[in-house]
Amino acid sequence: MSSTGFDIRAGFPISDRLRELVTYTLSHTRISDITYETTRFVQEQVGATTTSSIQSALTFDARDSRLKPTSGYYFTVTNQVAGLGGSVHFLRNRLTSGIYFPLFSNVVLKIEGEVGYILGLGGEFVRIQDRFFLGGDTLRGFQVAGVGPRAFSSNGGNDALGGKRLVRGTSEVTFPLGLPEELGVDFHVFTDIGALDQSGKSPLPGDDFHDEFAFRASSGVGVSWKSPFGPIRIDLAYPWMKKSYDRVQQFRFSFGSQF
Repeated sequence: MSSTGFDIRAGFPISDRLRELVTYTLSHTRISDITYETTRFVQEQVGATTTSSIQSALTFDARDSRLKPTSGYYFTVTNQVAGLGGSVHFLRNRLTSGIYFPLFSNVVLKIEGEVGYILGLGGEFVRIQDRFFLGGDTLRGFQVAGVGPRAFSSNGGNDALGGKRLVRGTSEVTFPLGLPEELGVDFHVFTDIGALDQSGKSPLPGDDFHDEFAFRASSGVGVSWKSPFGPIRIDLAYPWMKKSYDRVQQFRFSFGSQF
């Protein structure tokens, strides 16, 4: 799959704690050059589509810091509509929220959650590239797109199909490691949980196809470092609630900020 396009973003404060971000996206996506191992669910979507969408993200942020919060809460309501021209039409809704509690000196508990749903407008089928995916940073212990609807071919291939309904959450306790504070190194203990379903497809006789609402969960530890080049994090997670067809990944390295 190849995709080209651009975003135009404009953000502005409504109040001290309330902020709006509006994004216009125009992209052209092509699915081609599939192999003989590819399942029919992907083969059916070979071709090109153009997406023209506008997205609104309204955030209320009452945390004491965006970079390293120790108390407070936030929530973001995101709505994206595709169909302002282009060839695809959908409505995607997401609600993300988090709360932070100081437990002891420099020890912080974070609880975050997210729910999402995407609907094809006018009864239109929601294509794979527009669906939600779960795994990686969004559900540690599993590969990117390692959880959710999945199909297998008789030639040994398997494809993550994404889903229209998403729910996930995480709880994490952050500890200092006793190093000088200016180094920006912290230790984390976490548990992640999530579920993803509704690919919008129905199996035919003989299909090896899985699409069910079932929670997966993992627990683990991690170390983060606010390096001069940006935040770096290493996580080691054990997936203790999973399906046989999920794709696991116990070790994960990530670079970049998440707010």
